[in-house]
Amino acid sequence: MRIKITFKNPKRKTYLPINTNYYLIKLIKQLTYEYRRYLSSLMPKDSGAKNFDIYTFSQLIIPERKIENFMIGILSREFHWYISSPYYQFLGILVKELKRRKRVKIYDTYFEINNVRFVPTPEFTGNEALFTCLSPVTVVKNNGGSSKSNYQKYALPDNKEFYKMIEKDLMDKYRIIHKKPIDKLEFSLEFDPEYIKKRNNRITKVITIERERETQEQVRCVLAPFKVKARPEVLQVIYDAGLGQMNALGFGMVEMVHHGHNGNGNHKRR
Repeated sequence: MRIKITFKNPKRKTYLPINTNYYLIKLIKQLTYEYRRYLSSLMPKDSGAKNFDIYTFSQLIIPERKIENFMIGILSREFHWYISSPYYQFLGILVKELKRRKRVKIYDTYFEINNVRFVPTPEFTGNEALFTCLSPVTVVKNNGGSSKSNYQKYALPDNKEFYKMIEKDLMDKYRIIHKKPIDKLEFSLEFDPEYIKKRNNRITKVITIERERETQEQVRCVLAPFKVKARPEVLQVIYDAGLGQMNALGFGMVEMVHHGHNGNGNHKRR
């Protein structure tokens, strides 16, 4: 499930940094600060997580914008942001706090909240779906901690480890969300070859994550539509919790384009 937040642009043109992840991460932490112990209690004791982190969020959806000097010039009167999680409690807290505060600070600007609402959730009944990315997918290699550079730390689709790590991460998420392990994933993922061709194989990008009291991190990631074959409950995990890793830092949020037509690929919204 997910929520859609609509912000009002306070000026004809408002500027935000191109890489907004740090400021959006900070905003979520501020909104949920008083509830952090409660949210942590939702995580299974064997999850290994110190804090609640089963959620992801999109990039800012800005209909009219202009890039100037490494800044985004927001020209739209309104723009949007999506936050997704399988935990209604987490999203409910965000809705409550956003409605109560009525405005929030992103970077150095206060934006009024025009609207915040839950988005109808697809009910997955087939074993295939086509997704597009609302934020790019990233995968950290097994030896990520010992890599010599950020460039070497991340796996990309031309590396078999990319798919192995995605499968492992999905199994971990499934275990946490459903409170039981999954023996076999029966999973396959393919990025849209036509999209890749149109982009001349350029589907990777680098996003800078700022950190307090730390150096910046250059995150290598992938931004392209993809087809997934998996059980309906696994497709739901991808939709709710994100694909790949670093989801709570704003990576791996997806939107469903349509289900595959495999005889039982219909879907409902609830």
